[in-house]
Amino acid sequence: MDALFIPADEAFVARERRKAKLLKASAWWKNCLGRGLCAYCGQRVHPSALTMDHKIPLIRGGESTRSNCVPACLECNQKKQNLPAEVWRTVIANR
Repeated sequence: MDALFIPADEAFVARERRKAKLLKASAWWKNCLGRGLCAYCGQRVHPSALTMDHKIPLIRGGESTRSNCVPACLECNQKKQNLPAEVWRTVIANR
C-alpha cells in the first residue's frame, strides 16, 4: 500500500458491502455476468466464475454503485487486491 493511504472506516465498508449484496441481486448485475467477460483481462469465462470487483476498492473509499462495480475473473480479482482499477490495468498491460 502507498504511504499516504488511509483506509476507510469499518462502518463505511460494512455499509457498502450490504449495498453490494443488493446490487448483486439486480437485473443489471445479472446482465453484466451474462456477458461472461472479465473487465480487466478480457478473458471469456462462465458467468458463475465471475466475481464483483470494485474499481475503487471499498477500503479506499469506493462505493457499491453501478459505475464502480465490474465483473472480474477470480484470478484478476484476487491479484488486484486493494489496488485501484487504473493501477491494476497498468500491471496487466506490463505482463
